[in-house]
Amino acid sequence: MKLKLSLKSLVKPGLLFSLLIPIPILLYGCFSKIEPTYKEKDIPDIVKKICKDEYNLDVTTQRTSTTLWIYAPVNKILSKDYGKKEDKIFDEELLEKLRNIITTVGRVLISSDYTPEFFALVASDINLGIDYTLIGNVLDMKKLFAGAIPWTEDNRRYVFKLGAVPEAVGDLTGKHLVAYDIKFPDFLAEQMAQRIAAHFQDEENKKYFKVEKYSGGFSNGTFIIEYSITKFSKPDKEIDVQKEILDIVTYCIKSYEFKDFSTLELLDLVTQNRIILSRAAIWARPTP
Repeated sequence: MKLKLSLKSLVKPGLLFSLLIPIPILLYGCFSKIEPTYKEKDIPDIVKKICKDEYNLDVTTQRTSTTLWIYAPVNKILSKDYGKKEDKIFDEELLEKLRNIITTVGRVLISSDYTPEFFALVASDINLGIDYTLIGNVLDMKKLFAGAIPWTEDNRRYVFKLGAVPEAVGDLTGKHLVAYDIKFPDFLAEQMAQRIAAHFQDEENKKYFKVEKYSGGFSNGTFIIEYSITKFSKPDKEIDVQKEILDIVTYCIKSYEFKDFSTLELLDLVTQNRIILSRAAIWARPTP
């Protein structure tokens, strides 16, 4: 298999969501009423131990002030049909391993006294040099178990990344992984950009639109969302791309009740059209 330098543009966000669909059902049925049994300081070691004892998976864990990082070396990330079939991205054995690790993370975090704000699971193909990263918000997980959000929404709140990383080759312990503090505004910005891309690549919209690029960031109190979305055929009904994007952003900001920002900047990379909205303008929009 010839690995291209960048995998991000080749993977549809909507397909990445499918990885997690069974996980909340498994967790909810087993752990919806667990009392705290673990101490925060023990979380990394407990996750590592359960992965090894129950699933025979060797993982490395690190903890920063906001984030629990889990590193899992694997022999294969991409499906043998990757590049041949649109819906085939991940190797099935990999998916099972990731489900088991996330199940473990859920068990431990839901039954701990205090938890980090985020967890990040990095699976590395140590043969080809590919990193697949999944970032989750712990409060979202708790809301799921409390019935405050459905699992379909919970899945869309994860941030996914897939890319070629030559340093991952032969790395069994995560030496190439740089653990850092994930901050909520950055997480939300990336989630919003990912949701926008997924929306225009869903079953209905992919007949009319192509997503070339998308990114989300947060700097100096400003959300910055950039996108390249082109229309290649006329939809059955008129679709206002900018309004659809604003609806997604508004939904995310209001869902998290996030107000610690000053402005939102949207940049259409195709037309170079840029709009800037204040926090008040976003909160004044109707909830989608």
